[in-house]
Amino acid sequence: MTRRGLQIRPMPIGAEVGQLAEGDYADPEVQEALYQAWLEHGVLLFRDIASTEQHLSLSRCFGELEIHPVVEQRSDEHPLLIELGGQKRSHAYVFDERDVRINRIAWHRDTAYTPDICKGAMLRMVDVPGSEGETMVADTARAYDDLPLDMKQRLAGLEFKATLRLDPPEIQSQPGAFWKSARLATAIEDPEGPEPKPPGNETTAERWPSVVHPAVLQHPETGRMSIFLSPTYVDHFLGMDEQEGSALLRYLADHMLQPKYIYKHCWARNDALLWDNRRFLHAGMGNSVDEPRRGLRTTLAGPVRTGRYFDTSAVPSGPILAD
Repeated sequence: MTRRGLQIRPMPIGAEVGQLAEGDYADPEVQEALYQAWLEHGVLLFRDIASTEQHLSLSRCFGELEIHPVVEQRSDEHPLLIELGGQKRSHAYVFDERDVRINRIAWHRDTAYTPDICKGAMLRMVDVPGSEGETMVADTARAYDDLPLDMKQRLAGLEFKATLRLDPPEIQSQPGAFWKSARLATAIEDPEGPEPKPPGNETTAERWPSVVHPAVLQHPETGRMSIFLSPTYVDHFLGMDEQEGSALLRYLADHMLQPKYIYKHCWARNDALLWDNRRFLHAGMGNSVDEPRRGLRTTLAGPVRTGRYFDTSAVPSGPILAD
């Protein structure tokens, strides 16, 4: 598809954008065409985004940027970037007693542990491993469209409690994880890894109190409905007993993570992937401990508050906006 000089090539999930000159980012017509393509497809893939300045300029075509709330992830290169891998290398875990991986993360939405879930994010891969390290995205709007009518009615008005967990991923071996078990790698399995730390963080609950979000969300710009769960952070559904809630979470996770709703991106250097966080979940497949992988990511500020604090006495910190 050609739109105002842009080449937009639809993929089964999302679309790839043809080469742009950096000067095009300042053209209001180009910005509008890019934005409309993003709303339509939900995910856009760009190639050869070769500098931080280009990354930031392109990101701003899709809205205001914010500084990520997790200080530990922020890049030293620029305050509007977070770093994934590289100097922020995570601990290695052994998944299902066979795969030693770093940077593996279950299905989630960014900042779904805050009331103001971010609008979207653009991840650019600077250092690419020789294999593995893929990022997956899942279209929860298509998944919602395919739900039976009685399930849509059941989800209307339902809310869930969400909490950020910084514990080892065995806590996340639940719906939304694509492993059955995980444990920290030993020094033999990961000889170059960082020093082990005690699980958890006693200040996490103080920094990010639990929040409540709706189970389904109407997109504030397109009007489309999505299953709004972020499985990694779900504690329980409000007003539902544990057995019923666990069964519902499993059903919804299995439904929206079917292969037909998922795109798995195999990275090339300076690829940039932009996703609509209101519509899409994403996950990291992880990579071997001896393979370098470094990504830089911008965060789009959310236009509406989707949630609230579970404890009404919690003091909101709010997103940090920057130019």
